[in-house]
Amino acid sequence: MNDKDRDRSGDGAGPVAPNGKHTCPSLFRSILMLTVLLFSLPLSANNSNFGINPNKKSDFHYSDIPTFRYSIVQDSPRLRGLSLTIDAGVLKAFGNQADFYNGNPGNVNTLERILYSESFGNTIWNKLTEQNLIGSSVANYRQITVAEYGHMYYKLAFQFGIGFRYDYEQSEWAWHMRFNYAKLNAVGTVLLNSGHNTAFLTNQNAYVVCPASGLEERIFIDLGVIRKFRLDSGLDIETSLGFNLNNTKVESSDIRIAGVTYSILDIWQGQFPSSYTGTYNYVNQGGIGYGLYASLSLGITLPALTAMSLGYTFSYSKINLKGYESFAPHHALALNVAINNFSFFDD
Repeated sequence: MNDKDRDRSGDGAGPVAPNGKHTCPSLFRSILMLTVLLFSLPLSANNSNFGINPNKKSDFHYSDIPTFRYSIVQDSPRLRGLSLTIDAGVLKAFGNQADFYNGNPGNVNTLERILYSESFGNTIWNKLTEQNLIGSSVANYRQITVAEYGHMYYKLAFQFGIGFRYDYEQSEWAWHMRFNYAKLNAVGTVLLNSGHNTAFLTNQNAYVVCPASGLEERIFIDLGVIRKFRLDSGLDIETSLGFNLNNTKVESSDIRIAGVTYSILDIWQGQFPSSYTGTYNYVNQGGIGYGLYASLSLGITLPALTAMSLGYTFSYSKINLKGYESFAPHHALALNVAINNFSFFDD
């Protein structure tokens, strides 16, 4: 068994973080009412003159607006009925929630449960001593101190997914549902007190730098309405607004000390690890969150009834990581392809 397997099999455990849950009944009711209102618009638009009437005469000339004028051209390619959609892009998650992985004593997974455990403390102290990373002033593992739990952040992550949309006849309205998947990697550093000239904060030998990391999976479900603006240039501008659900699953929470990686996932139900075990126990951390999203995209519909667009999505969502459940902004940039030329989609 290698060091990685041995270290991960004896994950440390720590006190459960403060509840930190936020109940937002008024926000949930507002989201629900907004969703119902938005989904009623396409239905009413399909049976009314709401929007732009291509047969209506007007004295107003759009030629004075060279960039953002739009019109409905009946014989131009357009999506209608049900379409399959495919997304591929990048996601930038809210950085402060990455501190879930920095081992702080207030978190679910704490560094101290590994650092001060009899099972791992002596091993860590010996490794630090052998590599001359701590001085003689640190006589045993119980005297190792954490100088700083660093602020962590999420790396830019790839995101991909599938979904479907429905475009109404004689209307520039549509609704869609999409499922996106991303794997997020949180990174940062923790500083241990080395016992070397610790009175001088600027002395680089005063601390041992320990990289910390976390890995999680997220699934996003967006449900909303789309409003399309068809430009005379042949391009389309689409805006979308709707409701967001997300599910977060924590895969790992690690720290690297003196070249050895230790898992700090709490598999000990809040207690210090007291003995070696040869198995890795699954820990269910994460859960369901929700929020709102809005998007803006620019695209084109091809004669083969395939639409392609590049869009930006802003989400204001609650992510279910214990102690970090507050609502926060997330940003995504993605290429979307909508396929509408299947024979079974025809009327």
